[in-house]
Formats: sequence, C-alpha cells, structure tokens
Amino acid sequence: KYVQDHGDSLYRRTLYTFIKRTVPPPALLVFDASNRDQCEVARSKTATPLQALVMLNDPQVLEASRVFAERIMASGGKDEEKLREVFRKIVCREPSSKEKSILLDYLEKELEGFRKDKLRAMQFISVGEYPRAEKTDPVLTAAWMQLIHTIYNLDESGNKY
Repeated sequence: KYVQDHGDSLYRRTLYTFIKRTVPPPALLVFDASNRDQCEVARSKTATPLQALVMLNDPQVLEASRVFAERIMASGGKDEEKLREVFRKIVCREPSSKEKSILLDYLEKELEGFRKDKLRAMQFISVGEYPRAEKTDPVLTAAWMQLIHTIYNLDESGNKY
C-alpha cells in the first residue's frame, strides 16, 4: 500500500522520493515510470484515459495550480499581463490574441460562477497541504486556479500522455 508523506517530506523533488520496487507512487505508474529492476534507455509512452484523469483530479496538480494562482495574483498587474506570464511559464510561448481572448473570457465566467457559490470556491482552493495565502480573495484564487489548471491540461503544455 502506498503511503503519502506529509509536511516537509511531501515537497521533496521526485528525484529524492523513496521508491519501493513493489509499490511505486501511483502517479509514476500511470505516467510510465521506468522499471527499477533494469536500466532503460528510453521510457515507453502510452496514452490512457487514466493519465487524463490524473491531470484533471490529482491533488498534486490542483495544489500546484492553486499555489501558482496565489503567486501570480500577488505579483499584481492587469489580468492580461498575468495571463501572459502564466501562459508563457506553462506553455513556453506567448499566447496568441485569440488564445488570450478565450482564456480571459473563461476567467470571467469562472469568476462569475465562484462569486455565486463561494462555498464551492473555498472547497476548490482547499485541496492539498501547502498552506494557503490567507490574504488572497478565495473567489479570485479559485478562478485563477481553474484557469491555470486548464492551461496545465493543454496538449501543448507537455502533457503528451
């Protein structure tokens, strides 16, 4: 049975993760982690629905989206500038004007939805153990978190299951 670490041990780089040969971390199995019994020159590549489900629902991905959202909100500036920065850091290129427009519209729709249901916003941003930035608006954080989570799940973001 895989047991998740907590506290400081939870945020170690995967390079330093303790791996039992018989029970590797589940997310590594889903994304074709190498077999520890032998040397592998190239990793196998598969595309499964399970990989998409991990990217959409895994607490680690959601928590990363929230922390990134809190950091980008703390940086200040206009939404368009923040979006450009987020997109550039995740996708590694500038967003086109059409992409900016679509994503800013999506951000507005998410803001509207979370404003109507603040409890849902609080539940959404409470995923993960990393401490929340208490000074941030939960509705705004949830909307930015959802936008960032969406960008993380783009094919172009490197999620070539």
